[in-house]
Amino acid sequence: MLFDSPVIDMDGDRASVFLTPASAVIERRMPLIIAFSAGVLLAVSFIGSRFALPRPLVHLTTMLAFAVAAIPALSSVWESLRRLRIDIDVLMLLGAGLAAVIGSPFEGALLLFLFALSGALEEFALDRTQSAIVTLHNLVPLDAIVLRDSGPVRVPLNRIALGERVLVRPGDRVPLDGAVVEGASSVNEAAITGESVPRDKNIGDDVYAGTSNLNGRLVVRVTKSSRDTTLARILTLVTEARHQRAAVQRLIDRIGPVYSTSVIGVSIVAGVVLHLLFAVSGQESIRRAIAVLIVGSPCALIIATPVAYLAAIGAAARRGVLVKGGVYLEALARARVVVFDKTGTLTTGRVRLVEVICGDGLDEREVLRLAGAVESSSSHPLAAAVMQALNDRKLEPYPVQDLQYVPGEGASARSNGRRLWIGKPKSAADHIAPAHLPRFRDRVDQVYRGGRAASAFVVDGVPAVLAFEDTLRDNARETIQRLRDAGVRRVAMLTGDHESVASAIAAQLSVDEFHADLLPDAKVKAAEALRRKHGAIIMVGDGVNDAPTLAAADVGIAIGSIGADVALEAADIVLMNNNLDGVAWVHRQAQRTARIVRQNLTLAIGVIVVLACFAAAGQIPLPIAVIGHEGSTVLVALNALRLLRSSAAGN
Repeated sequence: MLFDSPVIDMDGDRASVFLTPASAVIERRMPLIIAFSAGVLLAVSFIGSRFALPRPLVHLTTMLAFAVAAIPALSSVWESLRRLRIDIDVLMLLGAGLAAVIGSPFEGALLLFLFALSGALEEFALDRTQSAIVTLHNLVPLDAIVLRDSGPVRVPLNRIALGERVLVRPGDRVPLDGAVVEGASSVNEAAITGESVPRDKNIGDDVYAGTSNLNGRLVVRVTKSSRDTTLARILTLVTEARHQRAAVQRLIDRIGPVYSTSVIGVSIVAGVVLHLLFAVSGQESIRRAIAVLIVGSPCALIIATPVAYLAAIGAAARRGVLVKGGVYLEALARARVVVFDKTGTLTTGRVRLVEVICGDGLDEREVLRLAGAVESSSSHPLAAAVMQALNDRKLEPYPVQDLQYVPGEGASARSNGRRLWIGKPKSAADHIAPAHLPRFRDRVDQVYRGGRAASAFVVDGVPAVLAFEDTLRDNARETIQRLRDAGVRRVAMLTGDHESVASAIAAQLSVDEFHADLLPDAKVKAAEALRRKHGAIIMVGDGVNDAPTLAAADVGIAIGSIGADVALEAADIVLMNNNLDGVAWVHRQAQRTARIVRQNLTLAIGVIVVLACFAAAGQIPLPIAVIGHEGSTVLVALNALRLLRSSAAGN
């Protein structure tokens, strides 16, 4: 409220890695130092007045307390007045100054002290919300051991080129994103994903900056610069999230200056009316007008929303949940429809090739090697299953030529002198010799009736059917039930799989509706149709294949998205671990945040109304008005800080 909170620098060189020098610590603690100093001086003044210390000494101590407590507001007031803008700092300084003028300097000093204290508490809240981010940034080493032809050399991170090999010893932090090219180890990724169980890393596996190498020597080929690592992007997104304000916060910010000006006008009118119409003495009417000015100031109202959302974002970041702004938590709490992608979201995404149904004259081993030729360059889960089946059987795919992809349909190629096509069974007819079509369709229907996915693979017009099986996540059913318990009225599922496969999954999870056989653009249209019919929707996907749908939803949640640049860009909320429980957790966190914001706003408005009525009626002394008003600000800040104690995701 009074001081800018810390900003994380992302230059990636030695000087720019986030450090906290003594000067920065003092600057960050300055609001608390000022509030504490003013409080000590006020205590001395109060005790001195009760124990008959010399009056000039008591008065001097009071004025010192007044001057010290006014420091935070003075620069803001000057800037506001220079721009002809009336804000909360102007109101507080004006109220305190008027209190001193009418002979109540202690009350004025008390007002400024409590105002400074509430500002210090807000800064504390902001600092706590950033602590997880600062801790993450400090996990990255300043330099790394690069293996060059001349031997190992220690190099600052910003001077390490892509493709260079860095040595990560046991106990070291991984300096940059890359792929393991030598060695094997277990790596603790808890700092990014929130998962405490280490992951085994072998040659070819990706590793991420800031994670901890536990027990083996790794050589990593760098794939991203220090500015572009997953951790750097996370830090940038969470820092930017502080500027994505919730709608209620934007409303308060917009009406704040008008409200502050109105408070001055109302207090002047109250003083005049009390003196002229109710025969209240001039000094008493001024005192009451000052009390109305003080209690009408929107201190608690202004911080009721931002502190709560920032605390919630900070708590989420510590658990590997990246929320890009309070506006998305607000929308998440309000939405009552959740849409899940199937593959990789409700299911494990670890698809297995369980059967190869060969056509006339085709051999299973030959089919697999030819299918591998087409699928070796694809990132699709079914392609990965084909390659894994080849690996399990210790087979090598044939070389491939003339490879062409048709998004959402399939791929064609030539290999080993044969024409190949692989893709969706419904798109296969044009590639299959007519004589083989009836039997092919029967085999596909048989696979679908078994609740399995199918791909068509055509060799020179002769079809084979590849049957795949994916398993539900263990906690998929529980997550959906927790969402329903939290007020979600409708759960839908979107998938590109055949309707019979989708129907089997939908029945197991008891979802309200499902849409199958969807291409990527059809998923977006289906999500838009659900929004038109049911209102705001939450879309949950794996963040890569579902990027368009995530971007089109009111709130897009990507799960298991460590290292996925597309997810970081497309989704509004990113779960860095692969735990579906995080969806229910962040939904509950959003609802809890909305509840605390409502509590804060109710308290802030209620205190203003009640105290203003009592102040105008002369039923509340000025010191009590000051304590009541600023006390509500302190309570609002403390109430918002409860969000920092949120339970861990998945608990």
